[in-house]
Amino acid sequence: MISPAELICSRRVVVCVGTGGVGKTTVAASLALEGARLGRRALVLTIDPARRLADALGVDALGNRPSELAAERRDSLGIHGEGRLFALMLDMKRTFDDLVERFAENADARERIFGNRIYQHVSDALAGSAEYAAMEKVYELCESGDFDLVVVDTPPSQHALDFLDAPQRLLEFLDSRLVHVLLHPAFAAGRFGFRLFHRTAQRAIQLIEKVSGVSFLEDVSEFLLAFEGMSEGFRARATRVRQLMTGPETGFVLVAGASAGAVRGAVDFLDHLEESGVPLVGVVVNRIRLWPPGEAGALPEALSEDGDAAADTALLAQALVANGLEPARADEAARAAVEVAKGYASLVRLDARCTAELRFRALQDGRFFCRVPEFPRDVHDLDGLMRIGGFLVDDERRRTADGSSAAPVPE
Repeated sequence: MISPAELICSRRVVVCVGTGGVGKTTVAASLALEGARLGRRALVLTIDPARRLADALGVDALGNRPSELAAERRDSLGIHGEGRLFALMLDMKRTFDDLVERFAENADARERIFGNRIYQHVSDALAGSAEYAAMEKVYELCESGDFDLVVVDTPPSQHALDFLDAPQRLLEFLDSRLVHVLLHPAFAAGRFGFRLFHRTAQRAIQLIEKVSGVSFLEDVSEFLLAFEGMSEGFRARATRVRQLMTGPETGFVLVAGASAGAVRGAVDFLDHLEESGVPLVGVVVNRIRLWPPGEAGALPEALSEDGDAAADTALLAQALVANGLEPARADEAARAAVEVAKGYASLVRLDARCTAELRFRALQDGRFFCRVPEFPRDVHDLDGLMRIGGFLVDDERRRTADGSSAAPVPE
């Protein structure tokens, strides 16, 4: 079983996947920060358009080029030696434009594509642009040699494999019958291209042209003909991207919430990932209630479900009196404290039951299973990211909390 610390020290790419709202962004940033603290040139790439990551990393703004954490902050976070921390906010259109610049046959072809109205409208959405652009950017960053570790915060997807399948969807688009029909030489002849379409399709296209003012057939023809010269470059690139993401240099981490609904979504996600054969190395359950708050210990026997509340209250009241509190107030305070503690203990047991199957599946298959506690406030700064990182890479705490083998699922 590879530990989280070993993961960020040995792999070039770590991909955080999961449904929306489970904290993938903060987990990804925390892993990158821990990588930098362990001496690696680490970068976190996020697709989340919110400013949370930029604020947490202390940079003014994130863009499609890496921004480095200021040197004065590195020392305070324990980042020394070769360690560096960078962040990047994916710009989907800029990434796609970079691909066009790389694979266009010449400057004229490049300018024709950039000036084409169809390209301008579809470059943000073509072939699953968000996922594909993220995959392409990861490959570009790895090929640059500037980073030892790239941690990816993936977009929430309707389907578990949207991110991984993005290159294949681009290849299918390039090889589709529609593209080949539209690239037929007769199509470029303008009005003769209408003969390739059914009369109903002709009327629909004519209506589009009339309403939009866009010369639809001409622009589509021009776009696809210009794109044809780049298709081999895109095809080869997409193949290499997928090889990187499914190869030994990459590790996937499934991030989940602790609620019953979040765990069901995570288990479904886990099933899809296993079927796809991706290198899934671990599971992180985020914002889970633990006892005592923020730690990974077991519930004290006095707060077990069959514990004696009266005895607990009496013992606590005696302790309060011994510390100078009046007996009447001590008894009242003890009852309130025990009730609060028992209420929280029931939430700890609930989260443990909800996540038991996910924990069992992870440990049974030799993957790490980490629990990050629910903090009193949302994480918006580097100190918060470092606290999360401590729960991710503290192997001794993980072994104490979870054991070295799979535990049975509670009834």
